[in-house]
Amino acid sequence: MKEGEELRKMVLSISVMFLIFSFLGACSTSPPAALDPAAIDAALTTDPDKPVNGSKIVLTAEFTGAKLSNSSGMTFEIRVDGEPVFIEAKKEGENLFSGIYTFAKSGTYEVYLHLYTEEIHLTKKKQVEVQ
Repeated sequence: MKEGEELRKMVLSISVMFLIFSFLGACSTSPPAALDPAAIDAALTTDPDKPVNGSKIVLTAEFTGAKLSNSSGMTFEIRVDGEPVFIEAKKEGENLFSGIYTFAKSGTYEVYLHLYTEEIHLTKKKQVEVQ
């Protein structure tokens, strides 16, 4: 009788261990899907809508096509007389970044949006018309 009881305990122990490992395997997290840089787009807006030289302008970049992580960062690069001026953007929301800049002169400025997320550095070129 003792031998049958030990066999039953051993089978029960093996069954419990099998169930535990099955649950642990089912609960494992899979790595997040990789971002596709081609799917990511950006929009640049200003506040006020029609920037005026000599006034502080809020630049806002909104990215679509991917959910960006909390560790994502962004920099505005404004070309002034052919020279780059960099403004570190503040993360305002899931895919939203903003920065402040004062344009000294009227004209059309090229603004490069540098997005840094995961292991990707993505650049999008936009224009701002300053009056």
